Amino acid sequence: MARLHPSVALIAHLSGHSPGYGFVSSDGRYQAAEVGGGTLIVDLQEARHHQAPGVYPRGFEDDATLEVEGEETATAYLPAWTDLQRISLDDTPANFWSPWPDPRVAGTAPLAEVQPAEWTSGAPPVTERVRRSAGDWIAWLVALAVLVFFALFGFNAITWALAGGWQWLWLAVGLPVFGTFSVLTVVFVVTTLRERRPVRIALQDLSLERGEGFRVGEPLEVQLLGTVPAPQTGERTAAPQRIGARLMRQSIRSEADGGWTWLDECCDETVMTCGDTARAGRVRYAGKLCAHATQSGANPDASTQWWVELHDPTEGSGAPFFITRLHWLPARQ
Repeated sequence: MARLHPSVALIAHLSGHSPGYGFVSSDGRYQAAEVGGGTLIVDLQEARHHQAPGVYPRGFEDDATLEVEGEETATAYLPAWTDLQRISLDDTPANFWSPWPDPRVAGTAPLAEVQPAEWTSGAPPVTERVRRSAGDWIAWLVALAVLVFFALFGFNAITWALAGGWQWLWLAVGLPVFGTFSVLTVVFVVTTLRERRPVRIALQDLSLERGEGFRVGEPLEVQLLGTVPAPQTGERTAAPQRIGARLMRQSIRSEADGGWTWLDECCDETVMTCGDTARAGRVRYAGKLCAHATQSGANPDASTQWWVELHDPTEGSGAPFFITRLHWLPARQ
């Protein structure tokens, strides 16, 4: 899902809904999201929006063309069918757009948390050689011995046929047996000795411990607990060595001309390494984050939203897979 602008959450919140899946145009100017059975379109450059009821977004064809679909009602004679439409956002009438609501008056929408029970790394997969136990090696040697035995039997049958006479009949047995089992022996040795299995980096039963509240200027200790899921057939699962954590803040900055601007910023970042195993076989990642009041021109207040997001540092996108809100506390007197 695309990372939606805060205005999308605010407009959806004011209409009593939560934003669903969304899309972003290739130039980043427009965003479209499913809200309350309709499509909400926002123009980030002009700070305006449009709500199209009864249709669902399917994506942007180009920078300024949005494709939507609407499902017609089924009748007793015809089944329901899908109606595809294209909305050109460059050629819109004057009353198509509406200005964004002012969050200083309407308030801010609650931050949408993302707390999955399971997570699998999206980094490029890695493979490793399959490690075998003593019992696996014994079974491998027995299977190899059987294949070699039949290959040698076929070879001997060919040599028996060279004696001539009625023993030429051994050639009908020796050629197919030797050819088949010699090839099977080579394939068996090559494939088993070079066999590799994928390693899936994943965690399940995720829980983030972040304390009772958060104060600016004081360190915040975060701990992520999880367990390594059971492997599926032909793979091995492992916990990630590192997990990145960011302390994020969303605030509203008032401009000199009376306007306002959404301000999303990263106040601190750290990398948590896989530590000791916690209770019940759970792995633990721990780190500290701290925000300072001088990092932004806007002072934190009750309307400022704080959250911690976790991401995989080995992924190129750096998109978070875990987002949780923080309870902001005023500074100590």
